[in-house]
Amino acid sequence: MQVAIDTEALIIGAGPIGLFQAFELGLLGVDCHIVEALDRPGGQCTELYPDKPIYDIPGTAYTTAEDFIQQLLAQIKPFGTEIHTGQTVESLTRNDNGDYVATTETGSVFTAKKIFLATGAGAFTPVKLRVDGIEQFNNKQVHYRSLEKQQLAGNNVVIVGDNNTAVHCAIDACDHAKSVVLLHRKRRLDATTESLAVLEQLVANHRIEQIKGKITSYTGNSSLQKIAIQKSTDHTQEYDVDQLIVKLGNSPKQSDLDGWGVATTARHIPVDTAHYQSELPGVFAVGDINIYPAKRKLILCGFHEATLAAFSATASLRPEKPLHLQYTTTSTELQKRLGIT
Repeated sequence: MQVAIDTEALIIGAGPIGLFQAFELGLLGVDCHIVEALDRPGGQCTELYPDKPIYDIPGTAYTTAEDFIQQLLAQIKPFGTEIHTGQTVESLTRNDNGDYVATTETGSVFTAKKIFLATGAGAFTPVKLRVDGIEQFNNKQVHYRSLEKQQLAGNNVVIVGDNNTAVHCAIDACDHAKSVVLLHRKRRLDATTESLAVLEQLVANHRIEQIKGKITSYTGNSSLQKIAIQKSTDHTQEYDVDQLIVKLGNSPKQSDLDGWGVATTARHIPVDTAHYQSELPGVFAVGDINIYPAKRKLILCGFHEATLAAFSATASLRPEKPLHLQYTTTSTELQKRLGIT
């Protein structure tokens, strides 16, 4: 869906650092939007290791990556920050007013005075399904992003994947689709304990058919009608399919930062440690994408970077207004923004 949005700040990347960047900007009264390549927030935390234990978040003895992201999302909820998922920024230019214009591959256009790059190792792009000729149905019946309920309604849906995203997709499809098949290659699914428990119940109730195998061929010319699933070396079975959703994981692809005019060193963005701004004025880099002396790739360090970047950007956006340090425990202004008072 194409959009045209003007905002004070645009954050590229909805991983933990991008989400916390939105919190710090919201706390300072700066309007911002987030663009995320995946179809949900969380970055590596939700895509690669949702069940991974995290022990080094200050004040939190233990959390999982998935729960951690949910807490960060709850933290920015008072600000109404809009997260535009399933979109990758392809170009970044400046207009005659000096504002930045970011355009995604879906045609969405964001105009912002400040840009915050929180892209980590890069935007995750989907691993493609390797079945000869099936790409002709891409974005018609073969999809690499989750579908809306109206696209699932009354359809025979097949989800391909071994990960937590695939399991979630199958669970969500149950309420709308005519039939749901979850097809995977591994013996053990890489999903959370909670997700696997829900899946097991739905399989037991015959609402999801879980199959270990692979797609070898398909039937259909103008439309995809059936797929052949090889379940063993000597057994292949055909299944009706109206919508095929592929969740084989994603591989990181770094944006063309040099093409955007952002200077890089070994595919990282050099920043100063007072502002965490790149050499391009108004473009900040936080988290694993940046580099500076004694850099440590830790989430807690990224939080510090996002905080100083937010203060620097806000001071530049509102030069006429002194930017005083306030505390959420005592400041009525901050508490009002948080919806506490």
